[in-house]
Amino acid sequence: MALKRSSVFLIAISLLVGGTLLFSACAGTAAGGGMGGMDMGGGSTGSIKVNVMNWAVKPTKTSTKAGLVTFHVMYDMGHMGAMTEGGNVHDMQVARKNADGTFEIVGQVQGLHMGDARDLTLDLTAGDYELQCNHTEELNGQVIAHYVKGMHTPFKVS
Repeated sequence: MALKRSSVFLIAISLLVGGTLLFSACAGTAAGGGMGGMDMGGGSTGSIKVNVMNWAVKPTKTSTKAGLVTFHVMYDMGHMGAMTEGGNVHDMQVARKNADGTFEIVGQVQGLHMGDARDLTLDLTAGDYELQCNHTEELNGQVIAHYVKGMHTPFKVS
């Protein structure tokens, strides 16, 4: 009898966990207007995960269609910098490239600490962009500019 109860309990827990995972996968983010990177049509392009780390900005894809885009920005805990090298806080800006080669920030998340994640939803038009970290910090009397250390990635919107 004890074996049957534990089997029923395990089955119930498995169904509950499986249902929760399925719901989470299909729900998407309310702010994003789409589901986990799927092109939903109607101007919504879904969600793009972006990992920020010492010294890189790594999106899961580097292009998308014009429309609403949600960037799920995460400071991956596995890529924390040592206190002696800086990079303990990161930002992520979405910057549109101008005709003269300069960039104009169209949206950003700031102050990401190890393990933090935030969503940024923008209505992007076609053009060339860059995902970048413009955070600067002072460490042992030296200014560390994250962009200069390589924290930028080209991004295309068509």
